[in-house]
Amino acid sequence: MPIRYPDILDYAFPEGRQSYGARDCILYALGTGFGRDPLDPDLLRYVYEKDLRVSPSFASVLGENTDWSGDPRLGLTTSGLLHGEEHLVLHRPLPVSGEIRCRTRFSEVFDLGAERGALLVMDRRIETQAGDLLAELRRIEFARANGGFGGPAPGQGRVDLAALAAMPAREPDRQLVFDIDPATPLIYRLSGDLVAIHVDPEAARQAGFHRPILHGLSTFGFCCQAVLLAAAHCDGARLARIGARFTAPVYGGDRLVVSLWTEGAHVRFQADVPDRQAKVIRGGYAALRED
Repeated sequence: MPIRYPDILDYAFPEGRQSYGARDCILYALGTGFGRDPLDPDLLRYVYEKDLRVSPSFASVLGENTDWSGDPRLGLTTSGLLHGEEHLVLHRPLPVSGEIRCRTRFSEVFDLGAERGALLVMDRRIETQAGDLLAELRRIEFARANGGFGGPAPGQGRVDLAALAAMPAREPDRQLVFDIDPATPLIYRLSGDLVAIHVDPEAARQAGFHRPILHGLSTFGFCCQAVLLAAAHCDGARLARIGARFTAPVYGGDRLVVSLWTEGAHVRFQADVPDRQAKVIRGGYAALRED
C-alpha cells in the first residue's frame, strides 16, 4: 500500500512516556563513545554515577519508539527507511533522572519521485511530567522505497526544511578521531532503537548493506561529544542546539574523523571515515550558551 497523502499527516502517534535514571544516561553515553578512555576525567563524568553529567544528545532517544514504522496504515517499506537528518533544540540541561512525556507528529511528507523516495518530517516536544519544556527535535526520515505518491516536493509543503550549515573555506580548527568499537551498535541499540539492520547481518544485507550499520543517532552522539570537547570544555549544559545530515553509514570498527570550525558560540562540523573515503555527516551546526 502506498503512502496516503495527506492522510498520513493525521497519523496519531501515541504519547510517549518514559522514566529514566543514571543507568540509562550511562548506557547512552557508552553507546556514543564517552567510555573510550576511562582515565579521562572529562569523559568519565558521563559514564560514572558520581557527579554524573548527561550528554545533551541523550534527548534524541527520550520517548523513542520505532513501532510506528511498521504500522501498515502508513504504507512504508520499513527496510528502506534511513535516518536523514536530526535537529535538536535544548531548552534546559537534561536532569540525571526524571519522567518525561513527548508528543510526536508528522509535520510534512515530501515526495521526491517514484525512483527517489520520500522524506518524512517528524517533530517532537519533550517535556517533564509537570509540563516544563526540555527539548524539541525535528527528525527527517528518508523512505527510499516510498516515492511517487503524489505529495508535495520539497519547498512546496507545509514546512520549510532547515538550511544546513556550509563549512568555512579553510582548514578546520580542530579534528577529533574516534575509533568505533565493533560492539558499539550492540550497545547503542539498548537505548531504544532495536531495528534489525543494526544487529542482524541478514537484515542488513536485505537493506543493501554488507553488514550491520551503526545507528545514525549514535554517530550524531559522537559528533555532539566532539562539539563539547572542542568548544565547550566538555560541559553538556552549554549546548543550546545541534543538527546535521546523515549522508553515509558508519560501521563498527570504522575510524571516524570529526572536523570542527568554531566561531564564538557557533560551531560547524562534518564527519568522515577516511579509510572508506566516506562522508558520513554533513552540514553540522551547533550553538552554545555563554559560560
